[in-house]
Amino acid sequence: MGVVIYPIPVLIRLPEPVCAPVSGRAEAVNSHGGFPRLVPITGMGSLLTGRQERAAWVVVGLTIAGFVGFVLYAFFGALVVGLFLYYAMRPVHRRLEDRFDHPDVAATATVLLVGVPVLLVVGYAAVVGVRQFDQFLAAANLQQLRVAVEPYVSSLTAADGGVFGLLRNNVSRVTELTTALVNWALRLFVIVTVAFYLLRDDRKIAGWFRATFADHETAVRFVEHVDDHLTTIYTGNLVTIGATGLIAITVFYGLDLLAPAGTGVAFPVLLGLLVGVATIVPAVGIKAVYFPYTAFLVWRSQTTATTPLWFPVTFFLVAAVALDWFPDFIVRSYLSKGELNMGLVLLTYVLGAVAFGWYGVFFGPVVLVFFTTFAREILPELT
Repeated sequence: MGVVIYPIPVLIRLPEPVCAPVSGRAEAVNSHGGFPRLVPITGMGSLLTGRQERAAWVVVGLTIAGFVGFVLYAFFGALVVGLFLYYAMRPVHRRLEDRFDHPDVAATATVLLVGVPVLLVVGYAAVVGVRQFDQFLAAANLQQLRVAVEPYVSSLTAADGGVFGLLRNNVSRVTELTTALVNWALRLFVIVTVAFYLLRDDRKIAGWFRATFADHETAVRFVEHVDDHLTTIYTGNLVTIGATGLIAITVFYGLDLLAPAGTGVAFPVLLGLLVGVATIVPAVGIKAVYFPYTAFLVWRSQTTATTPLWFPVTFFLVAAVALDWFPDFIVRSYLSKGELNMGLVLLTYVLGAVAFGWYGVFFGPVVLVFFTTFAREILPELT
């Protein structure tokens, strides 16, 4: 009686480049040096089915994504601000690309000429605005609100006594301030780096995404619409807020120089920031800011002898032309566009800051864009 030998799949480690028959075909193994590969020498096929292999790779991908997300979570706010800076600078970068042949040169010039000044102006306005808001709350005797903003002003007010005063009186405060400065320096580095590489490689990323998901038109269309809406909400609305706020701050400081001593515009930076935010208030706009303040100036001119009546009139006329008409017809018509509801955008800025903290102003619009795009593009196909 003969002995029947059944083929048993064996994995052999091939130490050097050879060709091994795999399922009826020859395959080059380790053709570039590197680690040897394990190749089945029988025709039994793969150890995993196609579905099992796909599930295994999904697990590997989710594991990698989890580790990457864990690393990036510490600087999530900086990543979001870097995304905003990219969209804010992209129109300028598109023009510089036509002048410079090298992508690194165009991206570097955009970051240095636009990105860094924007961050400095926004940072300075935020610091001064927080201080003036705290001073306003103190003058209005609103102690409960001062307690709410105390974490934001503590590090700023700590430096009022000077460096030597800090060293002499409170060493722990110096340590906290140094730690905060290091953290913000790291955040600034992440912001600039993210914006730079997005500017330089955005076309490559877009091409990779379209090639990878070429068979999924819905996914490509969804991401393209998200990009369009983020361009509107970042390049349009936020830049409009910043430009209008900067114009308002400049105008208020100029009016403060014209007014008699002690009767000018109180808290010009804070008032200018409010004007910038009010540009996206539906229907009313910045009238919600300069109308009440004009009424306050008129009341002060009638109740005190220090404020002449011509100053409220001048303030109203200048604000109506330089802050209301000019931004509305020039700045907003050039920058703001799209299908997003301005009421939702305004609500997103407020709720985003409350829910996520300092970076919520930039992350809230991202949440809004994904929500509205999904509701318009994907949800109808699922019903």
